[in-house]
Amino acid sequence: MRRLHSGQALVAVLALLAGMLGAFVLVFNTGQVVNDKIRLTNAVDAAAYSAAQWQARSLNFQSYLNRAMVANEVAIAQLVSLRSWSRYVDTVTTNVDRVARYVPYLGPPIRALEEGWDAVDQILDGSLPGIEGLLSSWNTHALESAQFMAHQTTLPAAAEIATHVLQANEPRAIVGQDARLLQARNGAIWQHRFTQRYERGGGDLRRFTQLLADSRDGFTRSRRSDLFDAGIISLPRRGGTDLIGEYSWRGVDTLSLHIDVPLAHEEIPLGWGAAEQRRQVQRGRGEHGGSLSRNPSASRRAARAMRPRENYRGIPQIRDVVNPRSHEPRPLVYSFAAHLPAGQVRTLDRLLMPAGLPTLEGANESVAPAFADGALHAISSAEVYFQRPAARADRRQEYPSLFNPYWQVRLVPVSSAERQLTAPLRGLPVDPFAVLP
Repeated sequence: MRRLHSGQALVAVLALLAGMLGAFVLVFNTGQVVNDKIRLTNAVDAAAYSAAQWQARSLNFQSYLNRAMVANEVAIAQLVSLRSWSRYVDTVTTNVDRVARYVPYLGPPIRALEEGWDAVDQILDGSLPGIEGLLSSWNTHALESAQFMAHQTTLPAAAEIATHVLQANEPRAIVGQDARLLQARNGAIWQHRFTQRYERGGGDLRRFTQLLADSRDGFTRSRRSDLFDAGIISLPRRGGTDLIGEYSWRGVDTLSLHIDVPLAHEEIPLGWGAAEQRRQVQRGRGEHGGSLSRNPSASRRAARAMRPRENYRGIPQIRDVVNPRSHEPRPLVYSFAAHLPAGQVRTLDRLLMPAGLPTLEGANESVAPAFADGALHAISSAEVYFQRPAARADRRQEYPSLFNPYWQVRLVPVSSAERQLTAPLRGLPVDPFAVLP
C-alpha cells in the first residue's frame, strides 16, 4: 500500500512550485512594467515642461524687445522735444535781442546769449536727427527682425528640445505619430491663436500708439506754464511733442503775450519753435501741450519755420497677444507623447524565457504582458501662463501681454480632447480617461 501511494506529494509540490513560479513571473513583470511606465511618464513630463519653458522664454524675450522698442520711441520723442524747445529758445532770445539792443548795458549780454544759443541750436539741429534716425532704424530693422525670428524659430526649437530631453531621460523611448499630431496642434495654437503681429496701416497699432503716448516723460508730454497772468495781460508758454499717426513725431513750443480787453483779444507771438521727425507727411495734428489752442498765431509761425526731417521709419510693428483687451483666460498648452516598445520593457520573458513558460502538457505559454498597440504610452501637457512675481502696488490685476516678461510654466492635466485625438494612434478606440468623469 505504501508503494501505491508513493510520489503523491511530489505532484502537489510541483503544482505548488508552478503556481509560485507563475506568481513570481506576474509580480516581477508587473513591477518592471510599472517601473518603465513611471520612467516613461517622467521623461514625457520633463520633455513637455522643457518645451513649454522654451516657449515661455521666447514670450519673455519678445516682451523685452517690445519694451526696448517703446524705450527707443520715447527717446526719439525726447530728442524731437529738445530740438523744438531749442528752436523756441533761439527765437525768444532773437526777439528779445531786437528790443534789448536799444537798452544800455542790457544789449551786449543779450546779444552774447542769443549768439551762443544760436550756435547750440545749430549743433542740436545738425546732430540729433541722425541719432533719431538710427534709433528708428534699430527699431524697425534689428528689433522687429529679432522678434519675428524669435517667434518663428520657437516651435521647431521646442520640438527639438522635447525630443532631446526625452532621449536624455529615457533613451529607449520613441517619438511616434501621436507626438507629431500633438506638435501640429501645438503649432496651430502658437502661430495663429495666441499671439499675432500688429502692422502699420490698418489701425492695428492704435493700442501701441496709445502706450507710446502714455510712456512720454513730463517734458515730452507737456511743456506748459503761465509765466504771467493778470487777467487782462497774460504770458502763457505752451509746448509738447505728440505722435502724429504712425509716421511722425512732432514737437511745438510757443510763447505769446495775450491782451484781453472787452470785445477784443490780441495775441503777440514772442517765441516759437517746432521740430518733426517723420517718414511721410501726416495730415493729423496733436495737442502739443495746448499750444495750438492757446497760442494759435505763434503755433502757425512755428509750423511755417519748421524744417521736418525724414529719417523716421514709422512706429515698429510689434507682436502681442491676440485681442489684448480680453480678460478671458489664455491657455497656451504644449502637449507631448512618446511610447516604449514592448520589446524594450525588461520583463522576465525577455530576460530568461524568450520562448515562454513550459506547461505540464509540454507546450510553451508566453508570459509577456499585453500592451495596447504593442507598447507603453505616455502623454503630458505643460501650460505657459502669465503671472506677476509679486502683486502690483495699486492692487490692480494685470492681464497677459507681451510687454511684461512674466510668463511661467506648470504641468497641467492632459485634456480629454487631446487624449481622444491621439487614442487611435495608441491602439485605443476610446481613451477611458477622455470619457470618464
